[in-house]
Amino acid sequence: MKGNIYTSQKCPVCDGKMIHDERRNNCFCTACDVPASGGYFVRFGRDICKRFRNNYPLAAQFLNGLRFETAKGTFDKRDYQKDFPLGFITQAEKWLAMKAEKVRTGEMAHKSLNNLKSYMGKAMDAWGHTNIKEIGFAQLDDFLFQPGQFKSSKTRANVKSCLHDFFTWFTDREDLPMPRFPKCTYELGQRAITNWETQGRIVDEIKKLTYDINPKIWFAVELLASYVEFRPQDLLRIREKDFDQGNAMVIVFNPTKQKNKFRTVRLTETHTRMWADLQDEYPGFPDMPFFRHISDRGRTKAGDVFGSRILSKWWGKACENIGVEGVDLYGGTRHTTTTELARIVGTDGARKATGHTTNKAFDRYCQVQDNSAFEMAKIIEEKRGKEGKVIPLKPVDQR
Repeated sequence: MKGNIYTSQKCPVCDGKMIHDERRNNCFCTACDVPASGGYFVRFGRDICKRFRNNYPLAAQFLNGLRFETAKGTFDKRDYQKDFPLGFITQAEKWLAMKAEKVRTGEMAHKSLNNLKSYMGKAMDAWGHTNIKEIGFAQLDDFLFQPGQFKSSKTRANVKSCLHDFFTWFTDREDLPMPRFPKCTYELGQRAITNWETQGRIVDEIKKLTYDINPKIWFAVELLASYVEFRPQDLLRIREKDFDQGNAMVIVFNPTKQKNKFRTVRLTETHTRMWADLQDEYPGFPDMPFFRHISDRGRTKAGDVFGSRILSKWWGKACENIGVEGVDLYGGTRHTTTTELARIVGTDGARKATGHTTNKAFDRYCQVQDNSAFEMAKIIEEKRGKEGKVIPLKPVDQR
């Protein structure tokens, strides 16, 4: 039979080699018939060698287990190798490296990767080099619902989603069954919004604060407030060549929540002229990001794409300056604008402008969507500017 038990001991009488005898459950000197008292180890093929010191019964149990798995056809030598090829940490690092490559190619945002690293880091701390095959419902449930593990039910749900993505990748890759996941329910909190007058004051304050530093900071926020199809991460993906001045439009490749697709946003005449003027003032190569730093500041260099937090940072400073509290960048731009539009054109029109309604055949064959967003942007230019206050109105939904 494959595999055997050995001992590193020598015979205490003649210093001879000691050989395993399965019928007598020990290793014995072939000349003196003296039994071994320790130094046991199991070899199983070329790749598996495991030591058991003075515990012969455990060594025998291990060897019998390997033989049983071989007979069943479930034996996988990687389960027993010292470098933990199927250990959770080993496979998690592979998965994160694959995600990092998506960031490099523009398919994923840096912020998303950082979140995944944080979530997987907690799981790696919990499970270490545990063989992934041994992580099932009970282990997932213990991890996700450990008291004090996560600050909110939403975070727990995000971690579950991350782990589900990881296990889907791993089980598909290894042709293994997918573990069952516990349910993680949560309720969305409230996101504070404002109205067009307050929004306009915040955007104007950002212009005062940043125009001399880099006018593209203000212009980015102006676009977020005017075009509900734009999301902050979308702007960071736009290159110089993605602006089509002749047709007054911008193409966003791999927009948020739409992998391997693109979205076109038609600009008003005012914003088309602003965009063109900025390109003339700060020329760049076609593949350079449009929203980039124009000079060296601290650790950032001229030509670097905006960081994921730069717009939120200046939004927060502007709000502080004019006395607005509790309104973040997303709530103050996209959510506020969508709500204000709905009051004028109805929910269907506003929803259409956000791009939440999709027709797959139309999206696939038509590069230019309908004019809803363009018409809404014109309304925004005309209507922004009435009494302002902060309104905690709608659930947080960062999709």
